[in-house]
Formats: sequence, structure tokens, C-alpha cells
Amino acid sequence: MITYHLSLDYDLKAGWLAPFVAGLTRGEAMARACTDCGRVSFPPLRTCLCGSRRAEWVRLSARARVVTQTLGPDGAFALVQFEGADGLATCAIDAIAEASDAPTPEDAAAGASAFAGSLRLIASDPPRLVLGQET
Repeated sequence: MITYHLSLDYDLKAGWLAPFVAGLTRGEAMARACTDCGRVSFPPLRTCLCGSRRAEWVRLSARARVVTQTLGPDGAFALVQFEGADGLATCAIDAIAEASDAPTPEDAAAGASAFAGSLRLIASDPPRLVLGQET
């Protein structure tokens, strides 16, 4: 067998997501607000669930409610809903809620939050969304 190693260089442009990527770079959560139905999508959707492509970019408060969280060998992650947004996003979390504060599966099903957090940028390529616990 002959083995070949290929090196490929890509220069990917953000395109219509440029405001979202630029927001991450600044540590801001940028969402798209549909001008037809008012739905605010974060992560942003190019086409709203109502079918419209007309939207404006809006900055969210960067506060989020944890719907559920998990801990694995690569760190702690959470499924969150950002304040003012209709969708859910996956974020790394930099601190795990105390075990007594962590929601049970029943609490999570009822919408309980392990903790509220605020967005901060982790310098990486590409940028990552990370929640830090509020004090």
C-alpha cells in the first residue's frame, strides 16, 4: 500500500454570517431578527422558520439560561437559550454548577436552569462560545 499525505489550504469567507462571526470575535452574541414574524434566531438562520429571508442583525444581552449540561473528557458543555432569542445553542461552560444546584432530568424537562451565565469569547480558531457563571 502507498500512503499519500495531502495538505489543503482553505480560505473560507463568513459570507452572510459575517456579523455573527465578527460579534463572536468581539465577544458579542449577534442574532437575526425576522422582520416579518419577529422571531430572533441564535444561532442565526438565513431563512426564518416562517420562510422569510428578511431580517436584521441584533445584539443579544449575552445572558443565557442553561437547559441542560453535560461533562465529558473534552470539558463541560451546555445547551442554552440566550435571553431574547428563540433558538437553542451549544456552548462550552467554564464552571460546572455545584452538584446540589444541577438540575435533575425532571427539572430539565420542566425548564429548570443550572445557572445563568454570560457570554465571553475564548481566543481560539475558530472563536468558541463559552458561558461563565455570573456572580
